[in-house]
Amino acid sequence: MKQFIAMTRVSLRQVIGGRRIIAVGLVALLPPIVTLTTIGSYVDRGALRQFHDATIGVIFLIVIPVVALILGSGALGDERRDGTLSFLVLRPIRREAIVGAKLGAAATATFIVAGSGALLSALVLGGMSGVWDPLIPLLISVAIGSIAYASVFVILGFITARAVLIGLIYVFVWESGISFAADSLATVSLFRIGLSAYTGMVEFAVTDIGEVLGSVQPGVGGALVKIAVLAAAAVAIGASFLRKRDLVTKD
Repeated sequence: MKQFIAMTRVSLRQVIGGRRIIAVGLVALLPPIVTLTTIGSYVDRGALRQFHDATIGVIFLIVIPVVALILGSGALGDERRDGTLSFLVLRPIRREAIVGAKLGAAATATFIVAGSGALLSALVLGGMSGVWDPLIPLLISVAIGSIAYASVFVILGFITARAVLIGLIYVFVWESGISFAADSLATVSLFRIGLSAYTGMVEFAVTDIGEVLGSVQPGVGGALVKIAVLAAAAVAIGASFLRKRDLVTKD
């Protein structure tokens, strides 16, 4: 356990280090800016509707996935490219613990950055309109979404050097476009995991944005089960790759 905590702490510093933290920090500023410009003189129900119409989409469709992609794809990928991963696996540490620590660091970093933007947007909403209901549910949902995306992008970053490009295509073509074409496709959409948790906790959220969920049912319980399965699968797949694949060069 001490080794796992130490690896997670070191990995967290690596993930949020360098210039990438500036880029993701700028992305995280989008939600409060959108909230500030769209709420205006709205109060109560009107303000909440505007928040759901504009800010929620920015948070779940842009901020969380982009931040998770930039930070998560480098969690294992950077170490493989730099050649340091091969030294890490020589130590008497389970492969699952290595992947779990990298995933935990990527999800935590994503939540810190994306959660900061979500927190600021909720504070702007509350300060301008007096509506505070979304604050805690939004942070919980961002945490859930962070784990969901990190689980996928950490493994993608290990598999290919083109993880950011592939991830952006997934986010902006599949998530923001194709997955809306049919209800059946909603079940394989990552952003709907966090969004389903949010709609299950906030009054009027289902009315305002429930149709975006498609066939996905609102509720925190279902979202937690999904991210548990995703994270477990990511750890198992990542551990298998660490045992079988080249740890130095990128494919």
